[in-house]
Amino acid sequence: MRSEKPLMQYVKEFMGQRVILFLFSVFFFSCFGVIATFGSVWTAVAMCVGPVLVIFIEYAVHRYILHEFPRIAPYAYKGHVTHHRYPTDVKYLFGPVYIDLCAYLLIFGAAFIVTGYDWHLSYAVVFGASGFQIYYQWKHYISHRPINPLTPWGKWLKKRHLLHHHLDEDSLYGVTNPVMDIILRTNRPKASKSRSLASHQD
Repeated sequence: MRSEKPLMQYVKEFMGQRVILFLFSVFFFSCFGVIATFGSVWTAVAMCVGPVLVIFIEYAVHRYILHEFPRIAPYAYKGHVTHHRYPTDVKYLFGPVYIDLCAYLLIFGAAFIVTGYDWHLSYAVVFGASGFQIYYQWKHYISHRPINPLTPWGKWLKKRHLLHHHLDEDSLYGVTNPVMDIILRTNRPKASKSRSLASHQD
């Protein structure tokens, strides 16, 4: 699939989204926090906890809140329905900033309590989480834009996510990786699926 315009124009479009600017702000602020509060033998572990949290949240939110249980967050569900109806429209590829703001306040607060009120390790968790979420947002973005991924891994992830949209919306919930889909047995799409999220009138 060939891009309709140069890759840098898509990068500019991606970077122009408010939620992306917010995530980069969190990423750089938490990086500064990690450096300013000195090191710890647990720094690398805390940084790895962040991406693991995002992988879990990515799957859980996508499957249970945006697909299976719409009453939990009806506004978010309706937004996701619109995304499925217009999957290439940039307006529906990114969520509002306030959701991510609340999420990172919760992540930092939870990390702060779990680590025994350790600022350094809490910043490290947020640093890892925000960096991985930027990766998630980019993978989701290029899945819906006319961009040909550069690597076999990127091409496979894009194909996989498009199968979620166009073949079976009850499977393949992971955008950045298949781990949770494999564990919870939602890694095999069914071509016979007829229920379409985009056709819901809720």
